Amino acid sequence: MSISVLATPQRSKLMIMQIINLQKTPLSCYTLTLAKTAKGMRPFKFMLGNKFKKPAEAVEMLRDADHILLASGDRKTADEFQEMLRGYQLSCEPVSACRYCLLDNRFNLIDKRSIQSRGELICPDCALTELHRELAPMKLGEPALERIENLLLKTRDLDRVRGMLDPDVIDPDLTLYRRISATDPNAIKPMRVQDLQIPKRFKSLLTEKLDTLLPVQSLSIKSGLFEGTGQLVVSDTATGKTLIGELAGIKNLLEGKGNFLFMVPLVALAHQKEEDFRKRYAPLGTTTVLQVGSSRIMREKGRKQGKPTKTTTVWVGTYEGVDYLLRSGKAGKLGKIGTVVIDEVHTLADEERGHRMDGLIARLKHTSPKAQFIYLSATVGKPKSLSKMLFEKGSPGQLVRYGVRPVPIEIHLLFAGGRDKIRIIDRLSQREWNTQSSKGYRGQTIVFTNSRQRCHKIAESTQINAAAYHAGLSQQERRRITSAFAAGKLAVVVTTAALAAGVDFPASQVIFESLAMGIDWLSVHEFHQMVGRAGRPDYHDLGKVMVLAEPDRKYHGGGETEDEIAFKLLKHDVEPVDAVYEEPEQMEELLACAALAKNESELRALNDLLIGGGNFKYLFRKLMEGGLVTKSAKLTDFGKITTTHFLSIKQAFLIRDAVKKSEPPLDTVVSLEIFEAVYFKDAGRIANALKMHIPSRVFQGASYDLIFSGESIAALDHDIRDQIIAFITEFMVCPCRDTPYCGCPERKFSQKLIELRCEGLSPKNIVQEISNNYGVYAYPADILEYLDQVVRNLEAIEMVATVFKNNAVKQEAIRLRQGVEG
Repeated sequence: MSISVLATPQRSKLMIMQIINLQKTPLSCYTLTLAKTAKGMRPFKFMLGNKFKKPAEAVEMLRDADHILLASGDRKTADEFQEMLRGYQLSCEPVSACRYCLLDNRFNLIDKRSIQSRGELICPDCALTELHRELAPMKLGEPALERIENLLLKTRDLDRVRGMLDPDVIDPDLTLYRRISATDPNAIKPMRVQDLQIPKRFKSLLTEKLDTLLPVQSLSIKSGLFEGTGQLVVSDTATGKTLIGELAGIKNLLEGKGNFLFMVPLVALAHQKEEDFRKRYAPLGTTTVLQVGSSRIMREKGRKQGKPTKTTTVWVGTYEGVDYLLRSGKAGKLGKIGTVVIDEVHTLADEERGHRMDGLIARLKHTSPKAQFIYLSATVGKPKSLSKMLFEKGSPGQLVRYGVRPVPIEIHLLFAGGRDKIRIIDRLSQREWNTQSSKGYRGQTIVFTNSRQRCHKIAESTQINAAAYHAGLSQQERRRITSAFAAGKLAVVVTTAALAAGVDFPASQVIFESLAMGIDWLSVHEFHQMVGRAGRPDYHDLGKVMVLAEPDRKYHGGGETEDEIAFKLLKHDVEPVDAVYEEPEQMEELLACAALAKNESELRALNDLLIGGGNFKYLFRKLMEGGLVTKSAKLTDFGKITTTHFLSIKQAFLIRDAVKKSEPPLDTVVSLEIFEAVYFKDAGRIANALKMHIPSRVFQGASYDLIFSGESIAALDHDIRDQIIAFITEFMVCPCRDTPYCGCPERKFSQKLIELRCEGLSPKNIVQEISNNYGVYAYPADILEYLDQVVRNLEAIEMVATVFKNNAVKQEAIRLRQGVEG
């Protein structure tokens, strides 16, 4: 056992610790005061806590010690202590000890593990204690705390880690969470375009811009693309998946095997692809035709469409746009199909659209059994399982998987408060804009956030050239922004997570301002889809992803915080595609298949082609009982209306029952679909008056609780108070017991929009009207989209009323529909 005495000189006294085997916790702690005597410096006062000890005991303790250690401190007191030791023929050795430990009556030597803090070295334990004390107000989750602790122990620099939490100091070495390398693409020998077995004129067109193919394209060809083999191509964004579809589609078309059908999830994306394909392949004599839903109100004068042909047409459409032709008995319009390309095939797992994609694939396999099917996706969990699902029914195919990014990506994680995020976004975007790649392009940024209102707030608050981009904008506005970004004239686009699949901007940097989509957290799949938007091989050397996680931020009363969600998204793999659907969805798809079936046997075969189909006998009986199909598997008039209008089974029965009861079509149409995208015009002023954060959306439970209470209304400015009272009076007064949570306010407001449209107001003028009268606003494009759906639903009500011979309901539905169409 080794006994040491550590002396820490302070002003006019020394702290004395008796330490066994250099342990952190001392055996005892004393205070020693020295005095000048004739013999020199000698012990004058020796205390253990509040108890006085004999000064001679101090000398005895020092003589019994194996080591006398002197820590740094007051220089004068240290000199006096050493003078005293010499007087007793004793000596000491200087040591570096953690000052924070000494202040807490503990002992820790400074060594190579010690950590820099405010100009001195302290022990890891004290550094971690200091770090936790400074982090406490941030209320970080356990994963975030663990990451910051590990960074501290790795860097041995508390000052640097403190800087990581400062929005004005961004240390990329500390914020870097992961780097995804770009493996050498030469691992797969690239194929020369000149060597491809494709028609000469197609080859000549390609060689104008391409010499060699990208790795995944070469891999696809080696896997039988030109032999007609069906493929599921899984590869990161910007690796060249789209061209794989084009190579097969145009080759098959030119060789007389049939038309080329290319499908995407969003209308905006369909317009973009149609324009690309039309310009690119017109010299080959092809006709490109767009197949998407068109507006029934305020029709835009678009470019005149080419007339589709039987074998030389490139069809570009949305899933629903193409499926409409199949459901309405117009499949022949597509001509002979040689190639079917479905982009974003992981939509099969989507809660709302998955079953319809499943049905669409089955119907296309039925109408075009000899076509080559190519499915594209950037992010799929367990792709082998998905490939098996897609190809075990119908034409055979195989998986083409290429897991290499063409551009490396750095993923950074920053912790930031809500008020700091815009400042950080501005700095990161400015830094990226000022960076030029080796290919000569400036760095551009996509910012993902959780609401349209937030898009505008961020875009307007940054000092750099930025634009908000979301579905609430008109198509013309979105095209203008897309063109400006593509031309390198726009530094930043701020968009919603909901548009991630349709955003095809060549950005070098992606910033997550929020990890939510609306009021729900992003899924791992959605997150990885957005991460893949950073970095394009033809533009950039490096893709950057910045995740701004706000500690303690929760959405919609959930238990998890944004920083906890960040680690879940960063650590977890993409979920596998799960094509399992409920009975109503299975009924809907079997009903849609009946539009193509000639008899029960053929309908059974179509049901077998569905990935998520159910028991045919049971579902068929349910459809017959509902009056949707006949015993011979033919659609009834009611069934035809249901499937061509994309009504769910529940919606179809709601319309039928309402017609039979002669309920007003206006009540029925708002029961089918309500308009919820309504925002407070003066949300900032309301928040300031109530001295609290308020939801931006009007139709949220929290809004009802905070704003529409008597106490809150009394606190508002006079003009806002009058508008809120007008809103309450017109939309929130109802006899329901659970008002305002009964749904009546939303339905009444939706009826108001329809009535204003029937009075001749345009969507833009409707916005102005509700803004002036009720202090709320909406985006004209959202209102236009809603009114379009109202028209389609009124048309369905009108047709169902015809089937069930209710002329009064039919005439009123016609009157309303014509009023909304204008």
